Amino acid sequence: MAKLEGKVAIITGGTSGIGTASAELFATEGAKVVVVGRNQERGQKVVDEIKEKGGEAIFFQADMNNSEDLDALLKTTIDTYGKLDILFNNAGVVISGPLESFKDEDWDFVLKTNLRAPYIMSKKAIPYLRETKGNILNTASMAGLRSHSNGYAYNTSKSGLIMLTQVIARDFAPEGIRCNAICPGITQTPILGTVKENEVAAICSTIPLQRMCDPMEIAKAAVFLVSDDASYITGAALPVDGGVTI
Repeated sequence: MAKLEGKVAIITGGTSGIGTASAELFATEGAKVVVVGRNQERGQKVVDEIKEKGGEAIFFQADMNNSEDLDALLKTTIDTYGKLDILFNNAGVVISGPLESFKDEDWDFVLKTNLRAPYIMSKKAIPYLRETKGNILNTASMAGLRSHSNGYAYNTSKSGLIMLTQVIARDFAPEGIRCNAICPGITQTPILGTVKENEVAAICSTIPLQRMCDPMEIAKAAVFLVSDDASYITGAALPVDGGVTI
């Protein structure tokens, strides 16, 4: 039996990289997927590919920093599928730079997108997850587990997201709601498209497994954490990083 048969899942940041791989795999495993993102064309393409393979999905265009969009997202999900079992807070941004020249508005944007948005989305989704004894998965990062040079906003946002995950897990465990975080390492996503070949080799040399992660490898870990296979796991921050944080 498929691991997510009959489940309804919202995946934010679902139009590229880890989000797209997760949407495709969740659907393959039987979930009805709400793919969320800002780009209508890319989002519809993900949905079309899922449907071509026999899966069920819809696209919802949303800005994760717009509270009204989040309300509309949840309403559309419930109106379409009648329930919510899984909230995957995957959307995020990366901006790094030296402390003296780092822009305050960049700090605000990174923290708002990577930490405040999952907090608001989780708060809004809890009443629906309570009904299904569902669960939340947050995309944190290995950057939430160890420091990196110039990662003032990004590292801070991801470490904060791990703590948010643990507080939600503690508070809602008695109600049967689980909350976990996944901590990807360096993953082959569009954000790395401008990195030169020699730079890629240098990056890989710092990873114990000597290669970057494929987005589908993150998706497989995500499916595990949101499925009943992880029914006794909550508050975890699972590194999927090729050994970088060993």
